[in-house]
Amino acid sequence: MEILLLLHGSKDPRYRESVERFAGRLGLKYAFLEGFEPRPGVLYLPIFVAPGADYRKALSLANLKAPPLIRWPGFADYLRSLRADVYIFHGSDEPEYINEVASLGLRFAFIEGEPSLKSVGCRGLGAPVVLTRGIIYDRASELWREAGCRYELLPPLFEQEGFVQYFSSALSSLLAKIQQ
Repeated sequence: MEILLLLHGSKDPRYRESVERFAGRLGLKYAFLEGFEPRPGVLYLPIFVAPGADYRKALSLANLKAPPLIRWPGFADYLRSLRADVYIFHGSDEPEYINEVASLGLRFAFIEGEPSLKSVGCRGLGAPVVLTRGIIYDRASELWREAGCRYELLPPLFEQEGFVQYFSSALSSLLAKIQQ
């Protein structure tokens, strides 16, 4: 049975290229929410960092009911392994989203909402917890500079070799549990 990653999608070509490279490295295909039409015989796995409206929409369309990455086994450990001073998430005003991010026990800031990068500040390495390059990563980078951060900003998750390895391993475990 074919498995496709179901992602948010974007018109930004960098986003699409990043998803294509990531999926290709894993030997998987992908689909985007925009214009999504499921095909018979295909398993669709929603891939979102944290819960929110777009994740819930993808989950309602997917036939593999996977949690957002933030709930995957080992995801928090992977983030900790980056040894960032601050972890930058997209942000949401939804309590579930905020609580999930806070439950990681990491120093974090949101691109949208509080705590913001300006209120948290930066003393070292920054880790945007976003999947790809594109509009959201650009906004994190812009806020990083505006906050006066002079240190390194890590690439998005899909471009990190360690994340590719983590994802491949975690996906195998997750699929075994889901399909039981």
